[in-house]
Amino acid sequence: MKNFKKNKYLVAIFIVALLLFYPAFSTFFTNDDFFHLYISRAQSIKDFLNFFNLLSPVSGFPNYRPISIQVYYFLGRAISGLNPIAYRLISFATFFFVIYLIYLFVKKITKSGKISLISAFLYATSATHFAHLYYSGAFQELSLALFFLISCLYFWKFLEKRNFKNYTISLAAFILALMSKETALVLPFCLILLYLYRKYTGGKIVEIKKLVIYMLPFLALLVGYSYLRIFHYGFASGDSYIWDFSIRRAVNTLGWYGLWSFNLPEMLVDFVGPGLKFNPNLFRFWSTQIIPIFILFGVFLSEILYLIFKNARKLFLNHKSLILILFCIAWFITTLIPVLFLPLHKFTFYLTLPLIGVVTLIGYLTFNLKSRIINLLLITTWLVLSILTLSLTRDTHWIVSGGRTAKSVYTYFNKNYSALKGYKNIVLYDTPEDKSLPWMPTVVLKAVLSDNNFFKVFYADKYQAWYSKESYSGRDAYYISARQFLGY
Repeated sequence: MKNFKKNKYLVAIFIVALLLFYPAFSTFFTNDDFFHLYISRAQSIKDFLNFFNLLSPVSGFPNYRPISIQVYYFLGRAISGLNPIAYRLISFATFFFVIYLIYLFVKKITKSGKISLISAFLYATSATHFAHLYYSGAFQELSLALFFLISCLYFWKFLEKRNFKNYTISLAAFILALMSKETALVLPFCLILLYLYRKYTGGKIVEIKKLVIYMLPFLALLVGYSYLRIFHYGFASGDSYIWDFSIRRAVNTLGWYGLWSFNLPEMLVDFVGPGLKFNPNLFRFWSTQIIPIFILFGVFLSEILYLIFKNARKLFLNHKSLILILFCIAWFITTLIPVLFLPLHKFTFYLTLPLIGVVTLIGYLTFNLKSRIINLLLITTWLVLSILTLSLTRDTHWIVSGGRTAKSVYTYFNKNYSALKGYKNIVLYDTPEDKSLPWMPTVVLKAVLSDNNFFKVFYADKYQAWYSKESYSGRDAYYISARQFLGY
């Protein structure tokens, strides 16, 4: 009966999450999706297996992510072609699996079904999952979280039972996590955190000498993969990929991820300057949405502080409670390290793993306070804050606007097929009136369509796009004003 009730609650969590994020099913592809679709084509088994060739990086793609990129897009295309529905279904299924794994993970470390259910609910309803479910390009974060958690769970089981089957599964999941995204390199350090947590909370542990031996294969994979990453693949380039190892910038970046983990909108990073100076445009254009969000955020922080104050003695004088708090903080920071020193490249979808530390800690706080009213108020505040942030994000995020623009281009080319017949070169151009816009339409369109990758995917190289009249010097071309696709 207890298992039935827990399963019933988990199903309810899945349903609430589905209701929160279901608009994602109507979002079209955008930006890097078209490049990913292009490099994920396979006409034979050999082509498919070549996705996993470590020594054959895709031209223009300095990453090795065969599972989360090539396999994901290949499967989506195999199921529904170039209709985004299959890709969304895969993302949602993976998301639900991750939620279930978080439930199991938190239950393992806290030994409480209640804490694990609360943590799973908070995780499932977090606004930080917007990009994971609206944007196929962010599936790599879900894939990473899936195998990362599997590795952690089976390593924990190995520490409990010394069963080498569990150890082998943990190691294999680490490899799959690395094949999803290179940020899985922090996983061995998270396994050490789990070992230390068990040690200082009275759980079964292995001798430190044996632990070193058990960690050697993980560390060997870490070193080998790091070598390939640095000397064979290289790193992504661009204006936002600028490394800054100053402590001050790292603390600032950590602060933003901390605020986002409490359901504040990602867009705030563009409107808040040094010294907490707000850009007045934030309130000029979005006051009706942002003010309620700030109010609820204040309420939520007050509730958290109340929980801490009411439980101060139990939290900070109880040995196990203090260890759990330190573990959650260490988990949050450790899993953020791969992006912590990229101050211009901050996105909420990088919180897939760090958020686990946050929701586990909040779940533990609510468990320690026996007041159902306060607990219900906290969970309700979290949920409403997430709903408001998701609503604002849908109205402002580049994923939604980019998908809308790409769909508009796709519709235009299908509708005007006969007029475009016979034209290979398509010139998209700006008009003199466009100079008053903050971004030129052709610049936006080139990013949204991933240059020519959109045309390679949907029209099999039938068209060659040029993003200004000056860039094309030939005679025979079809000219289209770029602004008509942007909706303003």
